[in-house]
Amino acid sequence: MDQFAIPKQTLKALNAIRTPIDYFGDTRTTDKIWPHHILCFTRKSRQETAAEPLSRNHHHRYVLVIPCKGNGKVLIDSRQFSLKCSEALLIFPFQFHHGYKFDRDQVLWLYLTFELDNGNSLDAIRLNPIRKLKKQDFAVAWHLVEAWSKKTKRQELAYWLGILLARLLCATGQHFPGGKKESGRVYHSSNLLLRINHYCMSHLQSSVTLSELSQQLGVSQSHMRALFRAETGISLGQHLRRLRLQKAMGLLVQSELSITQIAEQCGFDSIFSFSRSFRRFSGMMAKEYRKRFFRI
Repeated sequence: MDQFAIPKQTLKALNAIRTPIDYFGDTRTTDKIWPHHILCFTRKSRQETAAEPLSRNHHHRYVLVIPCKGNGKVLIDSRQFSLKCSEALLIFPFQFHHGYKFDRDQVLWLYLTFELDNGNSLDAIRLNPIRKLKKQDFAVAWHLVEAWSKKTKRQELAYWLGILLARLLCATGQHFPGGKKESGRVYHSSNLLLRINHYCMSHLQSSVTLSELSQQLGVSQSHMRALFRAETGISLGQHLRRLRLQKAMGLLVQSELSITQIAEQCGFDSIFSFSRSFRRFSGMMAKEYRKRFFRI
């Protein structure tokens, strides 16, 4: 056999490709997903997860969770997500997270923790962090597990995890909201929702108001707030505060900036306002948090 079967949709796309005018041109992208400092582990029982100190679940690394056996719920900040074996969930740095309410005593959940130099590349997943996995996604995940289990293949970890993250990032249209009653309904990602999050992430250093945000996006403030709460289960103002405080946590443990400078860079009008918000969010003062988790 001198050829292999090509899916009709792929064949149609191949036939639509035209000869380029410029053979030295290309399509450029600034987003690079290159994970490093990768750690792979599993949780195999309800008791094992419940016994883990909650203080560990509040750190500077990304966490990708893939249930292989058993369903359960994951708390991220104050949002609750139901996670099934056919799905994956991405947790961002400095988000408090804890798995609980498993549907059986013996489970098998795969955890992949890692760091990224370009954290903005995954921001499109932040608001709706659950993705439905396809057959090809599982195949990539199993290659990743094999690379971890065989020390001779550890250098392949970044390749396989990068591929998996890119596939999850491209899986638009299969997002699930948190903090809401389950209805069995699949929610589709809103372009406006992504624009809201992109603008918020790009202006954390300033005190972005909802009025300013609605003007920049060209939508009414009431529609913007209603859409955001309907699709995420939290208020837009609460989301903005969390983003600023999570950025502050990163600066506290990964920079030598003063607390006053960090408050300014995270859009707080005064050190008093920052200190009060930080203590409510993390349960400790900013100075105490830095002393406990400083990494430099």
